[in-house]
Amino acid sequence: MICVCEELDPLKYSLPGKVAILESKETVLNAFGLKSEQWLNVWDIDSRLLTVFYRSLDPVYQWFIVVYDYQTFCLDIEMKEAIIWHEIGHIAHPVHVGDANLDSEIRCDDLAIERGYKDGLKRVLDLTLKMAKTLNNELLANITSERQTRLAL
Repeated sequence: MICVCEELDPLKYSLPGKVAILESKETVLNAFGLKSEQWLNVWDIDSRLLTVFYRSLDPVYQWFIVVYDYQTFCLDIEMKEAIIWHEIGHIAHPVHVGDANLDSEIRCDDLAIERGYKDGLKRVLDLTLKMAKTLNNELLANITSERQTRLAL
């Protein structure tokens, strides 16, 4: 059974199909290779950054945005909307699991900026860079820095 936290308005988001936001701690932890919730605290990871965009197998929805904690995800509306618009961008600019596609990420970031969420996206990328440094993840740090540079954030 799917527990939908929010259904995105197809008109507001110019969607070609139905998109829902789901909360699933287990799905998100698995997608990011984290064994338990405790690692979020150890590495000081902001859970709002941990989102996954999936094509749906459910006949009602075409895509899902899966978040770690929906209530926390909604705390900062600018960040929330920047993340939603970025994830929607992946409909046209997909990135497959395990891939790092800077051009697709920037196109998705551009969509969030075009829709008016530059400040929210800046906060997302600042937190992502902080997380990359905490995790000592050079690839994530380089990609995030390049995104900030190209987007002039």
